[in-house]
Amino acid sequence: MRSDLRYAFRVLLKSPGFALTAVLALALGIGANTAIFSAVNSILYHPPGISDAERVVTIRINYEQLKLKEIGNSVMDFKDARDQKDVFSAVATGTMRSYNYATSDSPVRLLGAQVTSQWFDVFGTRPILGRSFTTDEDQPAANYVIVLEYGTWQRYFGKDPSVIGRTVTLNQQAYKVVGVMPPGFQLPPQADFWVPLAIPPAEFNPGNRHNQHLNMFARLRPGIPFERALTTTAMLTQRVYQNEDQHGFAKSSKWSMTALRYLEFTTGDLRTPMLVLLGAVGFVLLIACSNIAGLLLARASGRSREIAVRAALGAGRWQLIRQLLVESGLLAFSGGVLGLAAGFAGLRLLLLLAPVQIAARLVINMDLRVLVFAIAITVVSGMLFGLAPAWQLSRADQYESLKEGGRSGTAGKARQRLRGALVSAEVALALMLLVGAGLFLRSLTHLQQVDTGFNPSGVASGMIMLPEAAQAQGQDANKDKEAAFYRSVVDRLLSSPGVRSAAAIVPLPFSGDNWGASFTIEGREELPGDPGPHGDVRYITPAYFAAMGIPIRRGRAFTDQDAGALNRVAIVDEELARQYWPNEDPIGKHIRNGSRSPWATIVGVVGHVRQNELSGDSKKGAYYFPMYQSPVPLAAFIVKGGQGANAIREAVRAAEPTQSVFDLKSMDQRIAESLGPRRFAVTLLAAFAIIAVGMAALGIYGVISYAVTQRTQEIGIRMALGAERSEVLKLILGHGLRLAGAGVVIGLIASAALTRIVTNQLFQVSRFDPATFIVTALALISVALIASYIPARRAMGVDPTIALRYE
Repeated sequence: MRSDLRYAFRVLLKSPGFALTAVLALALGIGANTAIFSAVNSILYHPPGISDAERVVTIRINYEQLKLKEIGNSVMDFKDARDQKDVFSAVATGTMRSYNYATSDSPVRLLGAQVTSQWFDVFGTRPILGRSFTTDEDQPAANYVIVLEYGTWQRYFGKDPSVIGRTVTLNQQAYKVVGVMPPGFQLPPQADFWVPLAIPPAEFNPGNRHNQHLNMFARLRPGIPFERALTTTAMLTQRVYQNEDQHGFAKSSKWSMTALRYLEFTTGDLRTPMLVLLGAVGFVLLIACSNIAGLLLARASGRSREIAVRAALGAGRWQLIRQLLVESGLLAFSGGVLGLAAGFAGLRLLLLLAPVQIAARLVINMDLRVLVFAIAITVVSGMLFGLAPAWQLSRADQYESLKEGGRSGTAGKARQRLRGALVSAEVALALMLLVGAGLFLRSLTHLQQVDTGFNPSGVASGMIMLPEAAQAQGQDANKDKEAAFYRSVVDRLLSSPGVRSAAAIVPLPFSGDNWGASFTIEGREELPGDPGPHGDVRYITPAYFAAMGIPIRRGRAFTDQDAGALNRVAIVDEELARQYWPNEDPIGKHIRNGSRSPWATIVGVVGHVRQNELSGDSKKGAYYFPMYQSPVPLAAFIVKGGQGANAIREAVRAAEPTQSVFDLKSMDQRIAESLGPRRFAVTLLAAFAIIAVGMAALGIYGVISYAVTQRTQEIGIRMALGAERSEVLKLILGHGLRLAGAGVVIGLIASAALTRIVTNQLFQVSRFDPATFIVTALALISVALIASYIPARRAMGVDPTIALRYE
């Protein structure tokens, strides 16, 4: 074997151009596959910071009658699940909220996760410094302790180990630091720290069953299958039904509790695109292997005599195959080493290109699984491109090879046919990638043209969260303070230079947030088993519709006079009006969103707005209340014109110097970010398709060039007998077109079969979209013509007299 390696080194060093081309092609294929596999591994199967992720489940709530699926939980749901100790080893719930962290420069907004004491046990992780929460600390008035996320510890505390025991002030409240989590653990995503949720005991009562504002997770006990979680939640659902009356809300709304695998729940929208990318990059590697196999077959013609001499000197067939496979293995090893480095660099590039939805889950880490994968594809690649040439060359007629000096007609034709088949396969694979990229691109184009129901152009936005001390807590005085704060900021914005309109809104469209709530229509009797009306609720200031360009269909918008406790008003959108007042005018009707809330008179009907997605619309209507009448502690400010985000920052600072503003973005940015994962997939698919087409073009060029060289004498004879140069051009181009045509036909058939995998990822585009299939086929045919034309032009320049003396 050592002698085979030395000989392989010498052979490859004699052809540095070939060796470098092969190694670089392999490094590109292996590197891209390693990077994408590493991303798929960390996002879909082994997320950072979680041990035994397959044992983690999330427990969600459905209201079938209200068309609410897999929403959050209530404290009562948490209590029921926590009691199932024979199924779950740990159960935890929590919610996210914003905090103002006072620094020496200016207040900083941080996202804190309020969680129950077993949160870290559910995910199987431990702090690298200090400890997690105790049960005693998860109680009201005892919960002023904090565990820091690694990045927060690094940014604000300089990775100082003595931070444990230190006090930090959040929302004007002191918290004691008790722990620091390891790098990579950030659940919920974007959490800067964790504090105990400390649910008051009074909250655990049946009246809070349908107050869903938490997110619950649980860890299955060892040996307990996921199906047991499903049967447990089904049992808990039936128990709730048994404990309420015949026409209770749970039954009438078809409430149910269910369990979902954590990995499927958190990556559901990303799973198919990520697996498609993994398959696409696998195609790139196959094309690279096919190209290298073609190069090896081309070199085989020049090495026929060498192999024949070795066989004549006593080398057996398996000896010859082993030698050739060692050469292929050496190429594969070199490409694999370089590819691993390229994969690491590629992963960093992915992190830069990835949208926040993906980047938050990406980890730059080549773990054992990734290394095993890289080694496996390196070995398989070496066998893929090495076996066929080695087998072909070892089967050649050695006597003919010695006699003809290495240009055996029969063996040469067989190798040429194999090279042609490989090129057709490359074209087919490239076409499949082009079709996939084309379908995704057309879907993205259609999505970008979807009407959101508002005009985002020139509108900037920024979020605020009022500290706990300033929140209403049901007190009229505090509500007045909140309303005064919002009015102050809006007035300052309106007085800013260049500002045409400004308002406050919660929840802001395309902020990732949505508030749904049941409401009551005055005078409408609710039938037994009817859960009542339901819609999305919004709180706005008067100029919101004008700032966002939302049309008023009937009636009026809110005014500054809609601010007192008396004369409550509301506005509904056209979708809600269609659902609950299909044959009448809703203006003048009365609604309220709570049994204790005062009745509000509907004064207007506005256009329907998409809240968070362009690809789907629940068609659930929305109703609006004036924020000055019903202030809430979380809101977004929007401004049209002027200095945009800077104007929001300055207006908030002027109204309250200690108040932080976060998530400052234009509305165009928010909409674009909602398409981030799709745009990311399109970008990578297009890049892989371009690489594949380039490799296929090189393959066609190589085969046609070799064919021209082999047929030089034939071409000379044709031209000596009167053949026109145009006829020679047709001959050579026809060869290239036949190879490409075969690949295109195979690729079209395969694409038609494989596109069903991505059907649910397409938007307003058929998986058999004729335009995409036709354009991609014509594009590849054009590329094949260009690749064939270069050697064809060389053939047209053949001098018949020189060609006839060639032999």
